[in-house]
Amino acid sequence: GDEASRHGAEQARLRADAPSGEPPRSPAMATIERLRGAVDRGGRVWIGYLDQQGQASSRIVEPVRVEGGFLTGYDATRAAVHRFALHRITGVAELDDEA
Repeated sequence: GDEASRHGAEQARLRADAPSGEPPRSPAMATIERLRGAVDRGGRVWIGYLDQQGQASSRIVEPVRVEGGFLTGYDATRAAVHRFALHRITGVAELDDEA
């Protein structure tokens, strides 16, 4: 059973579940400023995001760059690099590094 639990711990380190509760909401300008700040800092942020179907979801993202109307970053909730349309991001919240 050790092998399975060790593998589980590795997965947990790479993946991060979004906090429970409502995704953050912030004004568009504040959202973009926070994302740019996170790119410079190299931190993780919690974003609210609407998909093409208009479904709200919340993601933990490590922003890599913000340009051309898109946020490119590592989506820790999906364990994959993803491009998010900025106009679909409903809000951004800082994540405590301790969490």
